[in-house]
Amino acid sequence: MIGANDSGVFFNPNDFGSPAILHLPGVDKPVTVIFKDPKQTAKLKHGGFIDNTSASILLPAADAIGVCIRSLVTVSGQQWMVERPPAPDGNGMTRIYLGVKDANQPTKPAIRY
Repeated sequence: MIGANDSGVFFNPNDFGSPAILHLPGVDKPVTVIFKDPKQTAKLKHGGFIDNTSASILLPAADAIGVCIRSLVTVSGQQWMVERPPAPDGNGMTRIYLGVKDANQPTKPAIRY
């Protein structure tokens, strides 16, 4: 039985975990995350598909410290840019929404937060 503090079992790279690197100011921080890949599609038994429209990662909140909008994240060899403020879930985990990194994107947001 999995208890409240046993979420680490899901971050095992042999199960759901994916290695990632958070590119923070002055340091690259290796972490293990659960990656919601927008390229993953599930086929339904009686026809149709379900697909994911936005990429995100889920990680322990302690690992997400220092991540902010426009931070870079590398997951499975692909570089992404954080597109929204990290969203803590209140249970010790944080969801970070990712957008495709484009070299033409400015490093600072146009809107002040």
